[in-house]
Amino acid sequence: MNRRTTAKPKLLKNLNRRLAFDILQSAHSISRPELAERTGLSRATISLLADELLETGLAVESGLADSSGGRPPVILRFDPDAAYAVGACMHEYDWNIVVVNLDARVLRRHRIHIQPGTPTASVAALSDGLQTISEGISEKILPAIGLGTPGLVDIRNGVIKLAADIGWVDVPFRRLVEDATGIETYIANRSKVGALAEYWYGTRKGVKDLIYVSIGTGVAAGIIHQGSLLVGANSSAGEVGHLTIVPDGPLCPCGNRGCLQQLVSEEAIANLARQRLRKTQGGILKSKSGHHPELITARDVFYAAERGDAAALETLDEIATYLGIALAGLINLFNPEVIFLGGPVGEASAVLEEKIREKVQQRAMSFPLSAVQIQRSSLGTDAGAIGASVLVLQKANELFFRRTTPARPAAKADVRCRR
Repeated sequence: MNRRTTAKPKLLKNLNRRLAFDILQSAHSISRPELAERTGLSRATISLLADELLETGLAVESGLADSSGGRPPVILRFDPDAAYAVGACMHEYDWNIVVVNLDARVLRRHRIHIQPGTPTASVAALSDGLQTISEGISEKILPAIGLGTPGLVDIRNGVIKLAADIGWVDVPFRRLVEDATGIETYIANRSKVGALAEYWYGTRKGVKDLIYVSIGTGVAAGIIHQGSLLVGANSSAGEVGHLTIVPDGPLCPCGNRGCLQQLVSEEAIANLARQRLRKTQGGILKSKSGHHPELITARDVFYAAERGDAAALETLDEIATYLGIALAGLINLFNPEVIFLGGPVGEASAVLEEKIREKVQQRAMSFPLSAVQIQRSSLGTDAGAIGASVLVLQKANELFFRRTTPARPAAKADVRCRR
């Protein structure tokens, strides 16, 4: 018997096992006859697969199903704690790392600082963080890690093409991490993984079309369309921060003028508030700044706006105008069900959230507007790390059964958003 002939039964078994895994995970509780019906496999094959799922701990027996005659079938219940996945997201000079179960529920969190902010130091900090967070549970962790990073990320090749805010260009980050840790690595922009987090674990279950917009030092979007992450021809879809909003606006590092991120970033909000304070006689924000408006931050503006400060409210109104133009365009183009506002700016203020809704109402086409809701992300700083773990969870049906085998070269991350 040649190698090709002997390989076929093994390949078929792996395919059947992954199919059974996916259906069990989706259903969470299912009988063997139902599993046979949904997979199209024989009951004898399902019996063998079910026994394997039980032996590995992926399934446990959980009571009896209703019977239409004869012996009631045993219900198989999916155990999401049979294995764990690790995801990490880089925010400026920190890694936020989480361990999640197979349902993407966060079990552990760890934050570690990167000093200095070089790729080598970043990988070293990540390695230390992984060792800390996996202590005592390493045998249950799937043999891969998902990463969310700033900048333009070539998902297919694992390269950070440009992260202007930290000065990185053409960094082969996946290779650096794999060389340092020996762990198979998937990598994507942190806004894209933020969208994955909302799709898998957010508050709006069942939504198939959503956009996650992260606003902080820059602006970027992750777009889920009909359950798939929109990546684009070279992984750069979603760069909403470089939409031109004001043609003769401030110069952007990309070389253009009036880019959205130059108008609504944390620093842009603070600068706009400082300009207003020079014309303001009193108020909460003025009092907070004393004689040093240069010390005002975006966080101060949000604080004052929540308390009715005029200068702060005017600042956020202008910011909301710029964001309203951009989001209305996204609504008209992609017709999403939900737009999630994330990042340090997007999540920070109920006042800004409401003002953005008002501005979008004025600019988006009424029909696509009727289908969308705009809300702040419910996942906070965990969004990126949870979404990064989803890059691993999407391959859990393969990774689970090779946890004890040596790591192999990384495959392209699956961005179909299977769940």
